[in-house]
Amino acid sequence: MEAIKILTGHGETLAGRMLHYDATNARIREISLKPDPSCQLCGNAPSITSPGSSVDRPVEKTASLKEISANEALALIRDGYKGILLDVREAPEHASAHLEGCRLAPLSQISKHLEVLPRDVPYLVYCKVGQRSAHAGTLMVDAGFEDVTNLSGGIMDWIRVGGPLIQP
Repeated sequence: MEAIKILTGHGETLAGRMLHYDATNARIREISLKPDPSCQLCGNAPSITSPGSSVDRPVEKTASLKEISANEALALIRDGYKGILLDVREAPEHASAHLEGCRLAPLSQISKHLEVLPRDVPYLVYCKVGQRSAHAGTLMVDAGFEDVTNLSGGIMDWIRVGGPLIQP
């Protein structure tokens, strides 16, 4: 509601105040807020002069996660892929079917695996349909892994294009 009031210029904003609603007791109270002299936006020496800007904050360069299709992944593996195939599904999913030579690192435990996975090799990350592996791959890139690729469509697309599987 505050954003609408500010954008339309209608009504009195809560600038310098906070409205506290206690749903348990159905009570509302207004709390006055004192300005922070060190605030980067409204303090004595503001460094934020426009949306998204800050003199003190350097612009961060973020790497993006690469993605390949199941057909591209199949060709890559047939050509002798020298990286690590990383399955981020849970153990029961992995046990039912997985790519030959893969390493299991469930997304639910990925932070533990990020500490021990080698960083100097390429990774092809996969899951069932590509969402969990995209998340895991992004976490890997953010953690400093340089060569991470997501298998878009996951193992389901891999199966659709006739990729080989290890099954019990």
